[in-house]
Amino acid sequence: MKNKNLLLCVIGLTLLTSCGSYVRIGDLTGISNRNIDNSQNYVLLERDVEAIANSEKDALEQAVDNMTKEFEGEFLRNAKIYVKSNGKKVKVIGDVWGIQKTNVNVTTSANANVELKIGDKIVFKRKGDIIDGKIIGLNSDSVIVEFGKRNKKIELKYDDVTKTEQ
Repeated sequence: MKNKNLLLCVIGLTLLTSCGSYVRIGDLTGISNRNIDNSQNYVLLERDVEAIANSEKDALEQAVDNMTKEFEGEFLRNAKIYVKSNGKKVKVIGDVWGIQKTNVNVTTSANANVELKIGDKIVFKRKGDIIDGKIIGLNSDSVIVEFGKRNKKIELKYDDVTKTEQ
């Protein structure tokens, strides 16, 4: 009797964990439901965002569409794709890329009005050193900067960067 109860518990736990967990099915460099125009200057709009879609069909397409629409982007890079064991629920995590639509005006404490836009050169302080970088993305409260020999990317507050030239 104890063996039957133990067996039922193990089967029950296996069923519960298999139904409730996501299985990673792959990593993709890029994913899009639209054609990408190589003449456009695409920029990083948002990093490491997540979308989940429930669907009987095309759940992956729906998840990608949800993410690009939410952040007004065109495609995803560095995408990780997860699927529920029943195949009807898909989770996508990745970086949204698109066309930057606006410039940002920042008012400093000295009441100077500084306009930041994609491609501007800036400096910022990191670990006591002053680092040169280039703006590749703008958010409502932060700027995304590319710097270094390996083109590292970092998100910084507007107060942490200083524009050097265009």
